[in-house]
Amino acid sequence: MNKILNFGYISLKTLPISLLCLVSIYAHGGLSSAYADTQLDKKTESVNSPPASADTTPAASQNNTQPFKLVASKVEISLDQLKDVGFDLKHVLSICGHLYDEVMICPETVITEPEMIGPGVVINLPVALQPTGPPKPPRKERVDLLMSEIRPVITLLTKNADEFLQDSQVAGFPEPMQAKLEPLIKKWVMYADDVYAKLLKLEALTPGPTYDNYAIADAIKAIREDVQQIDEVRRPIYKLVQEEGKRLMAAQSDQ
Repeated sequence: MNKILNFGYISLKTLPISLLCLVSIYAHGGLSSAYADTQLDKKTESVNSPPASADTTPAASQNNTQPFKLVASKVEISLDQLKDVGFDLKHVLSICGHLYDEVMICPETVITEPEMIGPGVVINLPVALQPTGPPKPPRKERVDLLMSEIRPVITLLTKNADEFLQDSQVAGFPEPMQAKLEPLIKKWVMYADDVYAKLLKLEALTPGPTYDNYAIADAIKAIREDVQQIDEVRRPIYKLVQEEGKRLMAAQSDQ
């Protein structure tokens, strides 16, 4: 009897738990079924609905970015070419300076002035150098060496300048900037052609073994003046191209 009562007690005790489990299982099953039905409805809607149009925003963004990259790369190329031209100009000026010194070396004497440094003590202090005669004959080996350097440098200068002028015409710069560049580029071309013509004149004066010192000095000064004029034109061109690059970067950051 106790076993039956105990068994009956246990059954009655555990009955609510069993019912709760059944209710819970049924509820979860119902929720799962509802979730499955919802997913099925979504799949049915996606199948029945027409295909969505492709999003062209990335492509449009890429199309907008591509011209910027092309123009920005042109700006970088132009700046690099202008820097190379600046190095060439410095090299030409350096060679011209050495050649000018070679043909204009004159015998000199030191000019002094007396200076009293104590009672009855006077010394002569050097105050200047005075040429005492015409320039010395240039040394052929040095003239040949300098002339062998100046032609390749001027040729490289012309090449770098031509590359910049050709690339700048297709760089896609805005019209206001092109209007500012055009007169500067015309001056550049004029001075560059003049430098090459004066180089030919200098070469005609320097085969040796005898030299016309003053004629060579005048030809060197003419080349130096044109080179300095090219540099005065190059600097504002460089500034304009640099400002255009900054404008492009600011426009890209605003997008």
